[in-house]
Amino acid sequence: MDKKPIFEVTENEVGQRLDNYLLKQRKQIEKSNWYKLIRKGLVRINGKRVKPLYKLCIGDLIRIPPSIYFVESVKLKVDSKQQTDLLQHVIFEDDDYLVLNKPAGLAAHTGTGHKIGVIEIMTSVAGYENIQLAHRLDKDTSGCLLLAKNRLALLSFQSALKSHEVKKSYSAVLAGQLLQPTVVEQPLDTQNRVNGIRHVIVSDSGQLAQTEFTPIRHAKQVTLCQCDISSGRTHQIRVHAQFIGCPVLGDRFYGKAVADLPRQLYLHAHVLQFGTHRFTASMPAEFKLESINIR
Repeated sequence: MDKKPIFEVTENEVGQRLDNYLLKQRKQIEKSNWYKLIRKGLVRINGKRVKPLYKLCIGDLIRIPPSIYFVESVKLKVDSKQQTDLLQHVIFEDDDYLVLNKPAGLAAHTGTGHKIGVIEIMTSVAGYENIQLAHRLDKDTSGCLLLAKNRLALLSFQSALKSHEVKKSYSAVLAGQLLQPTVVEQPLDTQNRVNGIRHVIVSDSGQLAQTEFTPIRHAKQVTLCQCDISSGRTHQIRVHAQFIGCPVLGDRFYGKAVADLPRQLYLHAHVLQFGTHRFTASMPAEFKLESINIR
């Protein structure tokens, strides 16, 4: 075996943390095990010991144990129909970004209970092997999902996020009647867990978050609403909607599940804007209030 157990950092990987890089290279190795290997000096960069948070530089040579290097990551089987179906949801593409109108019911990535997600499908398509998620959407939330096609584009978007230059506008159908525009400023504890499952709550110990709810149309039991955020905390709109007594329709975590509806959660990422970019994902047909029949 002539090949050495060494990864070489490319331009597209510059600035990544070592631990995150290794997790992508060999997904079957848990993060805690990578940390043990790094701590023991069994992972070296340019022949030297490093820390897990080391930021990669172009040309860095990362040596890992041969027993791990020569066992390729198990690749998920993605059939051509999954690829074709998702590519039909592309709403924008240039040299830096790809934007999808993500369907409700499809996770952004694999995880607990999610065997496959957007990123696994997209990276299986020829020419998109190195594309990365720039942010996340909940599985049951549809709409604008941004993927970065190179490292510089990803860092540019992340920088805009940190400086609060990214504007996100969602459409939601709320259970109940919201009659007036309402601004909710309540801190959210995104680390709270219930039976091991993330369950975000309003708490003074959390991070500040603001959501602007603007009612657009009303029906007997629901309100179509525009929801504008700049902070983007986990489950922010859903928890703030619960806080004002009008949870997102179908939200089984922060409201209640509703039987016989065409989707589980009536939340849609309608507009994503940063810098000179503005992306719009068309409103789902099932958001028409006259088509919603709550028994």
